[in-house]
Amino acid sequence: MARRKKAGILSEFLKLRKGMIFDRGDEIFGSAPDTPLSALQDLGLTHVRENDPHVTEERNAIPENRRQHDLVAYFEADGPPSETVLNAFLEERCSAAPNLPLIRRYFRKANQPLGALLLFALDRFPTDTGLLDDLAYFHEFENILEILISRYMLACELETDPEAFGELARDFHRATEPDGYDALYALKERFAPGTLKRKIVEMLMEEHEPAGLPEIPAGALH
Repeated sequence: MARRKKAGILSEFLKLRKGMIFDRGDEIFGSAPDTPLSALQDLGLTHVRENDPHVTEERNAIPENRRQHDLVAYFEADGPPSETVLNAFLEERCSAAPNLPLIRRYFRKANQPLGALLLFALDRFPTDTGLLDDLAYFHEFENILEILISRYMLACELETDPEAFGELARDFHRATEPDGYDALYALKERFAPGTLKRKIVEMLMEEHEPAGLPEIPAGALH
């Protein structure tokens, strides 16, 4: 079955938030060790409070169509994921105007049916970067590091396109680095010396800079 490669529902939010943390973390705790919370608030990273506009938006969000009603019914029930629910989820995440506050509410709750649905989807589309982004966002609210690592590692093993593999390796690194996991080192150990994947990983390791992993130059993998 063809690989679905769509942006995750919350992937841009996740990448922006992580990028801000990577760029400012050392500066914040180095320049304001006694008041890190105040410094973090300058970046918009605050405690969840009752008057948080995002939380209020999520709390007030309601289903706006049949597909969203079906998803909410699944999230609120205790049944297993199904192809029908998965198709509704994929249609919602790929729609022109997904109901982000509604879906985000269930991420924030670490909703277990949602977590099961993400794994169910990745069983079918294991190299889908959008689904992996969504799983990484779910990890923000419930520690599923071992699952996240195993799913990214499987995706990296299965991916055959060099550019797509480089993207997966980069995302793997970004998603797990805050937990102290060295994904690039793990990938280097996984692939044999001289293989194309090993060379890509080594390239990423060599070119890694504090600001983040660089794009792989066009033609560098051929």
